[in-house]
Amino acid sequence: MAELFRWEPLLAAGLIEGCGVELPEIKSATDVSESFTDLKTTEFTGDAAVLLEGPDITVGVVVEIQLREDPRKRFTWPLYIHTLRARRECPVALLVIAPNARVAQWCAQPIDSGHPGHRLRPLVLQPEHVPVMTDPEAIAAEPALGVLSAMFHSTGDTAEQVITAVRDAAGRIAQDSVAESERYYEYVYVVMPEAASRSLEALMHNTPIHESPFVRGIKSGGKAEGKAEGKAEAIFTVLGARGIEASTEARDRVQGCRDVEQLDAWLVRAATVASAEDLFA
Repeated sequence: MAELFRWEPLLAAGLIEGCGVELPEIKSATDVSESFTDLKTTEFTGDAAVLLEGPDITVGVVVEIQLREDPRKRFTWPLYIHTLRARRECPVALLVIAPNARVAQWCAQPIDSGHPGHRLRPLVLQPEHVPVMTDPEAIAAEPALGVLSAMFHSTGDTAEQVITAVRDAAGRIAQDSVAESERYYEYVYVVMPEAASRSLEALMHNTPIHESPFVRGIKSGGKAEGKAEGKAEAIFTVLGARGIEASTEARDRVQGCRDVEQLDAWLVRAATVASAEDLFA
């Protein structure tokens, strides 16, 4: 989802306004580095960062995609916005996108820095902040927003209309650019709930867009990904049985690895290491 903001940086303006932030007139938007590290120490990297520019003001937006609760974010999110604020000397907002309602509720909790009166209240995108887009022409005009509409509204009462609009919009976008249409379809396919993705796949069957290389890779890689996830869990099981607790960073590195041979090596090492970090020595 972070790629949406590199594809269409101006999307950030409409979304934070939808969350209740009043912006001046915005003329342009640019994606910038999402790395918030100024010293050569531990690198802190967000998911995306955007600069919104108007005639007299620049506003930064840090975008975070959050799929699970991670207490460490309570410390890194303030760092992200204050580093970008210091670097660009402009106001900065934090926009969090959490598809899971329970995770979204956790993300919205205020973060108390400890300084009197200084509390960060993350802007968390909710389904009501994103319009239900069922007009293919409107989606073709704002495809990145169309992706978010599909993510939030492709289940329940609006499912049939939204999924049909996704199909028709992909065809409409393809009239101008097949590459852009493939990109739109790929993003939608990834962010939609599984049942909605299957319905979309049935509607798109035997179209060139349906057979885009990215989607074919997802399908062929499903079994391999499941095997990698199983090995990752085995590593944590061995560590846990030995009384070794894995840090958030170690868990993210193991769970993000899809190299089965590398995971096998870590699994063997899990039987002898003194800490989770020693897996990577």
